[in-house]
Amino acid sequence: MSPRGHLWARGNLAIAGLALSGMLAIIAPAGATTLRKMDLPELVDAAERIVHARAVTSSVYWDPTETQIYTDTTFDVVSEAKGTGSSTLTVTLLGGTIGDVEMRAEGGPIFSLGEEVVLFTVSRPDGNNDLVGYTQGVMRVVVEDAGDKIAVSEVPLGINLVQLGGPAPMPVRPSPMRAPLGVLVEEIRQMVLNGQPAGPVISKTPETDPVAPGDEIQ
Repeated sequence: MSPRGHLWARGNLAIAGLALSGMLAIIAPAGATTLRKMDLPELVDAAERIVHARAVTSSVYWDPTETQIYTDTTFDVVSEAKGTGSSTLTVTLLGGTIGDVEMRAEGGPIFSLGEEVVLFTVSRPDGNNDLVGYTQGVMRVVVEDAGDKIAVSEVPLGINLVQLGGPAPMPVRPSPMRAPLGVLVEEIRQMVLNGQPAGPVISKTPETDPVAPGDEIQ
């Protein structure tokens, strides 16, 4: 029977097949998606294109086997921080809703039309783009009371972060980045030009923050 006849519960979907640079794509025992933590220099280095962009259209569709749903979100590029390309950019993500059928990759980013974001992307063979580090490749642009635009990274529920290098992956707490949008874009441009790490204008917690046994990553 076609999966169109079933209501798929929102929950865990295997996403290891996605070409997501820097991603440790596994489903944790508790049901969360586990990612290798990437700091800003890693994200910048891995990305082919980094843009400040605005979501303008969204398309949801079944794959040819009618077993998975994908969502393509197209963005108008406002400014480039790394790389060059067309004035629009489309990001493909596993998950979406068609009729009464909903599929979600745990912790996957969801975009609202009209919202502004900073995207760290790599190209796909079909001409669309994947996010570097999955949800780590998105920074939301928020407007403060004074009217200033601030770029803020997010680690949504359903995402666990780990660092590699030891005998086993070490859980670490999320370390959200926050910076004025213009400052962030310029910092990235300078990193690309000079190969220098991000300066103190980018606010983040220490790069390594082990979680004590029994602690839960939120």
